[in-house]
Amino acid sequence: MKQWIKKMVQFGGLISLLSCSQPTDVITIDLSQEGAEIPSSLYGIFFEEITHSGDGGLYAEMIRNRGFEDGTLPSGTVLQEGRAVAKPLHCYSNDSINHWSVEWSESLFMEGWEVKCISNAKAPSYQITENQPLNSATPHSLFINLDEAETDVLVINTGYWGIAVTEGQTYNFQFHLLTKDLENAPVKAILLDNKDQVVTSKEFQTKRNGLWNCYEGSFVSNTTANDLRFALLLPHKGKVYIDFVSMFPENTFRGHKNGLREDVAGMLEALQPDFVRWPGGCIVEGLTMDNRIKWKETIGDITKRPGEYNLWGYRSTYGFGYHEFLQFCEDISAEGMFVCNAGMSCLFRNGDYWKGEAQIDGLIQEALDAIEYALGDTTTIYGKKRAANGHVQPFPLKYVEVGNENIGLRYTKNYNRFYKAIKEKYPQIEVICALMFSPHIQDTDTIEVLDPHYYETAGWFYNNAYVYDKLPDNLPYKIYVGEYAAIGRPSLYSSLAEAAYLTGVERNADKVQMVSYAPLLQNAAHGRDHLLVLKNDSIYGRTNYYVLKMFSENRPDVNLSTDWKRAFPEPAFRTKGFIGLGTNNADVQFKDLKITVNNEETYASEWDDFANNWNVVRGDWQAKENVLYQNQKGIDAFAILKDKIYEDCTIELKAKKISGTEGFRVVFGGSDLNNYFMADMGSHTNESVIFREINNEGSISLFDYRNTTSIKANQWYTIRIEIKGDHWKCYLNDKLEYEYTYTPEKKHYVVSGYDRKRNEIIVKLINAEAEDWNVQLQLDNAKEIASKGTKIVLGADDRFAENSFSAPFKVVPEVSELSGIASTFKVDCKANSLTILRIACKK
Repeated sequence: MKQWIKKMVQFGGLISLLSCSQPTDVITIDLSQEGAEIPSSLYGIFFEEITHSGDGGLYAEMIRNRGFEDGTLPSGTVLQEGRAVAKPLHCYSNDSINHWSVEWSESLFMEGWEVKCISNAKAPSYQITENQPLNSATPHSLFINLDEAETDVLVINTGYWGIAVTEGQTYNFQFHLLTKDLENAPVKAILLDNKDQVVTSKEFQTKRNGLWNCYEGSFVSNTTANDLRFALLLPHKGKVYIDFVSMFPENTFRGHKNGLREDVAGMLEALQPDFVRWPGGCIVEGLTMDNRIKWKETIGDITKRPGEYNLWGYRSTYGFGYHEFLQFCEDISAEGMFVCNAGMSCLFRNGDYWKGEAQIDGLIQEALDAIEYALGDTTTIYGKKRAANGHVQPFPLKYVEVGNENIGLRYTKNYNRFYKAIKEKYPQIEVICALMFSPHIQDTDTIEVLDPHYYETAGWFYNNAYVYDKLPDNLPYKIYVGEYAAIGRPSLYSSLAEAAYLTGVERNADKVQMVSYAPLLQNAAHGRDHLLVLKNDSIYGRTNYYVLKMFSENRPDVNLSTDWKRAFPEPAFRTKGFIGLGTNNADVQFKDLKITVNNEETYASEWDDFANNWNVVRGDWQAKENVLYQNQKGIDAFAILKDKIYEDCTIELKAKKISGTEGFRVVFGGSDLNNYFMADMGSHTNESVIFREINNEGSISLFDYRNTTSIKANQWYTIRIEIKGDHWKCYLNDKLEYEYTYTPEKKHYVVSGYDRKRNEIIVKLINAEAEDWNVQLQLDNAKEIASKGTKIVLGADDRFAENSFSAPFKVVPEVSELSGIASTFKVDCKANSLTILRIACKK
């Protein structure tokens, strides 16, 4: 970072009076022409319990598997031959049976726990049992026969990859113990270091009454460490049951009991989100309908919250429950967005659904009860429960989303019922539809807000900075991009791609009313590619965290007309290169291939020439009886026609998928094995027909709005790909499924607006190229332009730079004075950078 800043200074800073002979792009901002108003709701956050974002993350609980329930099977499954197996019910999307299951072991009941004797003596026998349930929410407990121990016994919990403490801070704990044998026996709660040495301890005397007793205490740490463990030290006599062991720091965000980590919640608050979406995400749908989140089980006494194994691979305590979510919204002055189940589980898991009228009515009532808990007065059933849980006044709930990433007519029918019921009782609530962009939109009665999601490569986000410009101005609903992320290598380059996309969001804020990145938080034990990455003692924001923070902090009130004349316009693209066939995780048959140019057939094959004229790159390709077979699944199979280069042409053939998760591909425009295009039929786990680009950056989806065409197995499809210059069309069975115009341009982006309160122009400029970008800014119809302003720059020499625990501020925004401002002045945007200018003037 220091080297990069030094280079900026050597070049005269961000603003430089460049040589008049040097060609520059001219960007004219006209203050007399306003565009879309930009709502305060535009930037928010989305929380889902994934990658230990809550448990072991935002939620301040320090004990892992605190109720010995991690081995409890996911609701809606049974144990069969070492796997948790869901009931074989039909999937709502296509009536298939998904046969969902996951590997399972009863050893999960002891996740995070260890029982041993001090001095490494022989340990006593122990087991997880349901013989002495603490309550129905935590029916399992740890039974230990201490009589079998040779020395005193340690029951140790590792926490979430270690327990972190800070010198001088207080930590409050509790544990539950039942014994019929020990009266006034000493039991110690201890913090141990990584060498089993006692850091601090507190002693208790047991009660021999055969009942569960709760023991509570506090530690004041005399050290700072992140690798401690919590332990109970028990005498080597008698028999005991242990359950629900918990520890929290005294200092939580805003001081709430059962609270949140101050550092993590503080980083979220610093984004200044206008709304918070909770609790998901896919976990709203669940592995099965029985596995869905049931919000009523996430409120009240934490010892009576059952938790649930969630579809991201671990059991959630839901300690950060519905009440805590609403409290967090209030604490950071954000609106709440509650997401409810729409009557169907995740189609990528079991996908089962409810269809009975009474069942759907019950789910609708669950949603209405959730709204009442947030907004109802204390005379209502759930308003009274809220008050009993410590919050008399209503919470700031504004939105309810019906479902998550759901598709099809079954969802549409349920959505209509939810919408009607919610609006009748709570007309002030904004109801969000989870259909994404789907032809089934036409089957809904009313959509206020639509929620599409985008998890694509950086290239897609660069390509789609103008995707919302293509939508009609009279769109009958608003858009909430509830989840978006540039997937792939975490880097400044991918973060700038998201910034490029956000310029289009902001420019079209009359259509796109809200956005939220996903996933939000990630414990480093799972990786380092979410917005915020944390460990038990620290957290850092990736470069895209600072992109979002910069956009949120510099949100104008209204867009300004921004005209951009490029010094060197890009020439029109012409498709040219080899042709081929491919599959992705599917075995497929092809036949009747024909290529025509200007209506003249130039190549046709019944595959007798395959061995001589085709090059197999990947896969198991075999030609027999006029059919070409690709039999290998689990890979991206690929074969190309040798020694032939095509430009404008039409490619025709037939294809049939035998089995697999996706479909078939037609390759064209290839220059080498790392650079080509394809029509991808069955893309995105067989959800869509799109075009795709393969280049040195990876595989980039080429689509504006993804269709919902899937490829059925054991059915011949007639395929026709028409290529003309930069425009491509893909037909299946003579139906146009998708067309795309490929217009590669330099990765430069701009959007501007006006802050009415501060009387400032705000200009956002992204340069994701490897060279500086020379820009001339012209401010039309601006009065009393200040000669100095503010510049905020996020950038680095290395486009793949990223923050880390060892260098959390390697790439962060740098704020400095902007000088030399006039009605026309020049800007040098450094390579690999996001630059925001704030210029005071009047309109």
